[in-house]
Amino acid sequence: MTSDYVAYHAAERPEAVAIIHDGRAISFAELGRAIGGFAEGVRALGVRPGAAVAVGVNHLYVHWLLLLACERLGIAAASFAEDEEETCAPLLASVDLVLAAPGFAIPGAKRHHELTQAWVDSLGARPDGGEAMQVSSLPDDPVRMVRTSGTAGERKRFLVTRGMHDCVSTQWQWAFALGWQCRYLQTLPMAVRATFDFGSACLRAGGTVVLESRLRLMDAVAAYGITHAILLPIHLKGELDLLPPDFAKPRNLTIVSFGAPVSDALRERATLRLAASLCDLYGTVEAAAVSAIWCSGADGFGAISPGVQVEAVDESHAPVAPGEMGRIRVKTECMSQGYIDDLETTRRMFRDGWFYPGDVGVIGPGRKLKILGRADDLLNIGGQKIVPAMLETSLLKRDVAGDVGVCSMPNADGVDELWIALANVVCGDQAVIDHVTEALRSILVGRFHIMELERIPRSATGKLQRRRLREEVARRLCRGS
Repeated sequence: MTSDYVAYHAAERPEAVAIIHDGRAISFAELGRAIGGFAEGVRALGVRPGAAVAVGVNHLYVHWLLLLACERLGIAAASFAEDEEETCAPLLASVDLVLAAPGFAIPGAKRHHELTQAWVDSLGARPDGGEAMQVSSLPDDPVRMVRTSGTAGERKRFLVTRGMHDCVSTQWQWAFALGWQCRYLQTLPMAVRATFDFGSACLRAGGTVVLESRLRLMDAVAAYGITHAILLPIHLKGELDLLPPDFAKPRNLTIVSFGAPVSDALRERATLRLAASLCDLYGTVEAAAVSAIWCSGADGFGAISPGVQVEAVDESHAPVAPGEMGRIRVKTECMSQGYIDDLETTRRMFRDGWFYPGDVGVIGPGRKLKILGRADDLLNIGGQKIVPAMLETSLLKRDVAGDVGVCSMPNADGVDELWIALANVVCGDQAVIDHVTEALRSILVGRFHIMELERIPRSATGKLQRRRLREEVARRLCRGS
């Protein structure tokens, strides 16, 4: 467990910095005592190993301590945000206890403990910081309850066991050469699985996790000598757009990106102005990392990670020929085995030891994988199957708009037609039409439509939510705008 690694580094290098929270350096020795105190505090609330809690607090260090304490106790901890009132009710109703700061909405909670400052301060008052508390540590102990992004509909929940978490942490450490000198800047909400996984891997390796809420991201990178950060493609582009001309490029920053493909153009901009290296990961919250692209010119093909099996299959679940498009299925050492309280979806997405993430792709030679898009996103326009993600990528390369979403809508005759939604358009109407027409030159789509939106609906990890996009287009059509 992570607290064991913290204790090791505290014994070996007690004054080494484990966490920096808004400029305050916290040593491994101090972090170890704090984890013990918080673990004792959670256990004193009557929460036992195997239980589940939901954690809602904006104070990042307190949030981290609660998650690490629950990991130590073998308690499944789920994070939720202050603005999630509409979507977090199923989560809060399913857990044994909700730990939430004052002001957090807690719809459906069966039991609630308010995270007052007095309670938090009391946890640090123990002389031994809870270090004398004995806990068991088994591979099947639950340590996290994770929610999917809800890209294809309602969010699903699944458990991450201690064994799964240890496996993922080892993957992160190996893939990004994490060690004592690494400094990881947290950029994503705590509810995103990779946030806790990468941070835990960094602490286990003896590195430093930086939690900064006062500075802009690039200012934090410069101020703390950040070596690793996670930036979704849409956020990476936004940060690059805001860089001043005299920005001094960091010497050894590695950017990890996922959720959507990183175009060669965006990669080139990022490595020219910001990053020493950029890793474009493909994976799922259920199965963790599957493949990675580290350089440009890969044509979308990423190297499949060690210990990961990937196949492209047809509708009967038989592997297709190499180079042919098929539905992707994966098998990893640290994947989940199903969703909580959702047997139907589990049967559909977990089959014969494989996980079906719902993507279509191609397996290339030399353990290479290219993801083409979502299987349920495939558009049938006049009998032609179109992968919308490929069209979106093509339009983004042409700098038509800041963001692009493609969907189909039936016309008055019930025939699907192509709709292209643009947000933050950067050129005139005729130029937009010309760019879209050129992008569609090799695709027989017949009539198409262009609509400008304030924003393209995306999940917290940047995945386009196509169902919500269709709903927004339909609403706009009903309003006649």
